[in-house]
Amino acid sequence: MLGRDLEESRVLDLFSGSGSLGLEAISRGAEKVYFVDNSLKSIKLIKSNLGLLKNNGCECKVIKCDIFRFLEHFDDFTADFVFLDPPYKIESLVMREIFSILLNKPEILKNATIVYEYFSKRDISGEIGKLKIIKNSHFGDKIVSYIQHE
Repeated sequence: MLGRDLEESRVLDLFSGSGSLGLEAISRGAEKVYFVDNSLKSIKLIKSNLGLLKNNGCECKVIKCDIFRFLEHFDDFTADFVFLDPPYKIESLVMREIFSILLNKPEILKNATIVYEYFSKRDISGEIGKLKIIKNSHFGDKIVSYIQHE
């Protein structure tokens, strides 16, 4: 969906899991990708998957950290894209707090597009605050929303 928009982009992949979203960004020419997950199993998988890539020229960092702690203490990165693919059962209140932190981090978000993947029956209108959905894509039982500042 993002295709060429990812060329030379800076990507923050939160709730990275296997790292598939960040790895896709790398394959499409991203300049810098930060993978953030709190699971040691996920971190090991991401590192393993990165090891399979040929020399791609992308600067990658794999960070084992709680998402809240990471966002509250991390200020030296300006993202073009923020991938959010949390567990489907995550509570709306948790996501509302994450979006609130992101809204208060203009140094990270500046002109970023947040790519938020979630279960199709979920209403995210109360989670995203003052941010605006610019597009939705439907894939079976999931929705991917592209979200930006108004």
